[in-house]
Amino acid sequence: MTEVFVVVGLLLATVVTLVVKLTLKERRGRTDNFEGQEIERHHSAEIRNIRAANTSVAVHNRFFDGGNDYRPGKR
Repeated sequence: MTEVFVVVGLLLATVVTLVVKLTLKERRGRTDNFEGQEIERHHSAEIRNIRAANTSVAVHNRFFDGGNDYRPGKR
């Protein structure tokens, strides 16, 4: 009886590891192409701009400018 449990446990462990490997491979595969990398670069540039706009100096300047924080995007 214990042999049956061991075999079933090994089969279940194998199935779980294969499923985890496939899901990790799919997640990694999104940015392997050029378009995915370009999208990630664009998002990271937007995040950098947002963080720069929220520094204390920028907020202080917006207070004196009347809140005009419009910045045309760099493309």
